[in-house]
Amino acid sequence: MAVSWYQTFFDADYLRVFGPFVDGDRARQEALAIAGILGAAPGSVILDLACGQGRHAVPLRAAGFEVLGLDLSDVLLAAARARDGDLPVIRADMRILPLADACVDAVVNLFNAFGYFDDSGEADLSVLREVRRVLRPGGVFVQEVHHRDALVRSWEPRTVHPPYEDGLVVTEERDWDGVRGHHRVTYLLASPDAPPRRIDHSLRVYTVTELVALHERAGLRVQQVDGDLAGTPLSPDTPLAVIVSRRD
Repeated sequence: MAVSWYQTFFDADYLRVFGPFVDGDRARQEALAIAGILGAAPGSVILDLACGQGRHAVPLRAAGFEVLGLDLSDVLLAAARARDGDLPVIRADMRILPLADACVDAVVNLFNAFGYFDDSGEADLSVLREVRRVLRPGGVFVQEVHHRDALVRSWEPRTVHPPYEDGLVVTEERDWDGVRGHHRVTYLLASPDAPPRRIDHSLRVYTVTELVALHERAGLRVQQVDGDLAGTPLSPDTPLAVIVSRRD
């Protein structure tokens, strides 16, 4: 059986490439914004779906929430445990959540952790149906993904990033399939301490209209759509779309 990109992408190279941009103060500020969106009381149970290295789960726990992290990557879950040894984490596929019905007050799915599956979109719908299943009635789902309109408007086939402090140079080579809505990125890594290497990433990027329809098909009622977690209004230039929906 072929190995899918998401089974190998989220490793030590991923942490090295993305860590400097998404951790620290940014993660803490985003966690506070998420808490505001949820409007949940301390002690509420939050599932961080595709929690990665725990950059949101850990500050949400510090804010008084009961947080469960779920991810498929052993490497990222180990990094999450290193941040907070008491953080409960589960290794699982987001399409089949090993959780009871109506067991959490909120689910968050952040940093474009959606659209991983190379099919007609039914697998992504399955993810959303699982989200609804594990939410308690009235529970809130917050999803942060690429805003397809802005992605297309600003799309470039190649970017070479300035060297990192440790000498790592990252080059992104991109391919956009506008018919299928697939965005593929190859990250070429060059550093003084290792041979050149590449990591491949592929997402199905939905329009906001499509995302809202998917939420509704899954039984989630969309309450608002913003351009970021801070509540910036969605516009053609906001790079992200944040969909907030609720299980009735």
